[in-house]
Order: sequence, then structure tokens, then C-alpha cells
Amino acid sequence: MSGEVIRFPVAQPNISSEEIRSAADRILAIPILERRRRVGDLGIENPEVLLLLCELLRKEVERFPANGRDEAEYFFEFLERPPRQVGSFDEREYFLGEFALTAGAACRFLFRKEEARLWFARAEANFVMAHNSSANIARLAYQRLALRVEERAFEEVLELAPLWAENFRRLGLSEEALKCSFLEGASLREMGKISEAVEVFRGICEQAESQSNTRLLAQAANGLAQFYRVLGDLKQALDYATKALPLLEKLDNRINLAKLRWCVGDILREQDKHGEAMEAYRAALRESETIGIRGDVAAIHLVIADLLLDAGHERQAEWEIRAALPIIEEEQMVPEGVAALTLLRESLRRRQINRQALRDLHGYFQDNG
Repeated sequence: MSGEVIRFPVAQPNISSEEIRSAADRILAIPILERRRRVGDLGIENPEVLLLLCELLRKEVERFPANGRDEAEYFFEFLERPPRQVGSFDEREYFLGEFALTAGAACRFLFRKEEARLWFARAEANFVMAHNSSANIARLAYQRLALRVEERAFEEVLELAPLWAENFRRLGLSEEALKCSFLEGASLREMGKISEAVEVFRGICEQAESQSNTRLLAQAANGLAQFYRVLGDLKQALDYATKALPLLEKLDNRINLAKLRWCVGDILREQDKHGEAMEAYRAALRESETIGIRGDVAAIHLVIADLLLDAGHERQAEWEIRAALPIIEEEQMVPEGVAALTLLRESLRRRQINRQALRDLHGYFQDNG
């Protein structure tokens, strides 16, 4: 039986969009464990329902990436074992690739790099079997390139991002082409080329506005707030933060909201408003804990520790560092920062915090979203 394809009735051609949405919402409302028991009567195999589920899960990854990953994994396994026929051509392979790509993107946000690579390999294995798969393979290439940013392979990203942007334009995928510019700008920022990164992100803002793409506009404004803060132009930084905030709230993009609050904390700290900065950092920490972005949780603990050291609260700073280190070590989040991690751990043992090691370590996390 294991190799036999399970067949379902072909979806009704006249099903309405309201019925599709109702079916997708009903499926997602059922806890995964219960869903496994009721799998035969939920109509998950309907291609129109699966298509909407893909869209909903892509949005869920920006809100609660851990939940998005779990849901994408569930639907991938549903289609894969035992093999189920969806539609009449290659829809099964497309949906397997789509759910794997979503799971991989969620793992990337969660700093689970090896798991992300595995999901991306699964996506590729299925996308290549689908008809007209060039666009899907290109979207997969973007996620892999984003992972290279997080692995600090900046020269590689600067070489490949423009090439993939051109490929996306040829495929008629203007949003994906613009997203490649984010990777380019993030790499420039990490290489210390802040002014060049600003120019890239200002270009993204202009194009996103011309395309009425609120999501990319919000993310670009968020990035510019961070860049101008690094440049010391706090007025511009606050202007862009103010622009990004309502857009991100409207989109319910909780990942970038947490990063924006973190950025606002940095701006307020630069203005010597340490009390307000601490409030912003704590808000960013709570948001990151809620949505399960453990990398940001660890990094913000370290930033708060740095701020507490400014105020002379060494023991409280030590508590914050001790909250961060187990997360970093458990998830093996910063292999590039192992020297700083070792120095910081040793300084805790001696009860004299190594400030430079602390700053070096939290610097590895700043732009990993």
C-alpha cells in the first residue's frame, strides 16, 4: 500500500471563494493532532483549498514562524505519506514544493539553518518535477541567498543578488526582484558600507511605493530607520520608524514589528533616553518571545545587558547575559562568533563582564531577519 497513490474526487469547478476560505479556516482551526485523526473528512486535497492554505501560511510565517513551520510540515507530510493525488496533473509536486519552501523560510527566521537547508532541498526535489517550474526554483534561490546573508557570506550575496533580481524581472516577478535588493542592502550594511545600503533601501522605498506594495515599503522603511540610526542621523531614523510602525501594525508583521521596537530602543539610547530605551527593548523582547524568534530574544537580552552596564547595574546585566547564553548555545546560532561567546562566558565566570565580547556577540544578530 505504501507506494500506492490515494485518489480523491476531483474538486467541484464551481466552488465559490467564500466556500474555499471557509474550508481553509475550518482546517486551520483544528489542532494538528486532531486533524491527523480526521484527515479523511476535511477535504484538504482540494487544490483550491491548498492554494489558499499556501497563501495563509506564508503570512503566518511573518506573524508566528514556529506555528507556520509546524503547519507547513503537517501539509507536506499529508501530501507525501502516503502519496495523494491532487488535481489532474502536477499539482501534488507543486504543493509539496510550496509547503517545503514555507517551512524552510520559517526555519530561517527561527535560526534553524540546517533544518532550513533540508526543507529547501525538499522544495527543490518537488519543484523540478512540476511544469513551468522556473519561477518556483527562482523563489527557492532567493531563500537560499537570504540564508547566505545570515551566514555572513556577504561578497557572495552582493555578486548573486543582482543576477537573481534580473532573473526575477525576466520572469515577471517584480516583488521578488525587489526583495533581492534587501539582501544587497543588508550585506552592505554588515560590511560597514552604510551610505551605500541607505541608497539601496531608498530605491526599494521608491519602487515599493510606485508598485503600491505596502509590505515591502514597511520593511524598507524599517531598514532605513536602522541604517540612519547607525549613521547618527536620529531625526531621519525616527521619521522612518514612524513611517514603518503603522504599516507593520496594519500588516500584523510581528517579526518586523519586534525588530522595529528594537531599533527604536537603539535610537532612544543614542538620545540618552535610557529609561524609554529600556521600555522599547523590553517590548521588543516580549514580542520576540511571543512569536518564538529565539535569536532575537538572545540578542535583545545582550543589548539590555549592555544598557544596564551603562547604568552601573552589573549584577542585573549578568542575569540578562545568563538568560541569553543557553539559547545561543542550544541553537548553535553564531558559529562565527564562537570566540566572543567563549570570552563572554569566561568573563562571567570571573564575575567581570567583557564589554567588547558582549557587543561583538550581539552584533552578529542585528540584521538576521
